[in-house]
Amino acid sequence: MYAGTAVAAAVGGTGASGMWLFSYNKENFGNDSGMRFGRFMMARGNANAQVAQYREDIAGITGVTVTKMDAWTSVATLFLAVGAALSCAGRIGMHGCAPPGWYQCLFSGSIFMSIMFNGTALWFAMHASLRAQCAATSLLTRQ
Repeated sequence: MYAGTAVAAAVGGTGASGMWLFSYNKENFGNDSGMRFGRFMMARGNANAQVAQYREDIAGITGVTVTKMDAWTSVATLFLAVGAALSCAGRIGMHGCAPPGWYQCLFSGSIFMSIMFNGTALWFAMHASLRAQCAATSLLTRQ
């Protein structure tokens, strides 16, 4: 009888300590689950903030190129208009005696070369502006 009582007391003590350990672990798990979810949400929020900074950086970098190239497009267009106005006159001395032929050839040649280079600059500026916009779209829509 004594051995049975001792075994019953041991089983009862083990059961009570087991219940206490289970309830203690359950409380810790409940506390940890809230902390785990908070850590998950913090990491997700940081990842979203990082993507937003990345998108702002892309917009800033390509925006500088687009703005500068649009300014160069305006400048090249104005220079082309001036070159066209100078070349349409036909010769330099419209209101007086004509300069020598070699001088008129140099003048016309320099005007036409400036028109060619300004046309090339206009084309490059338009191409660079559009290419920067396409690069921004490509980087922003990347998976």
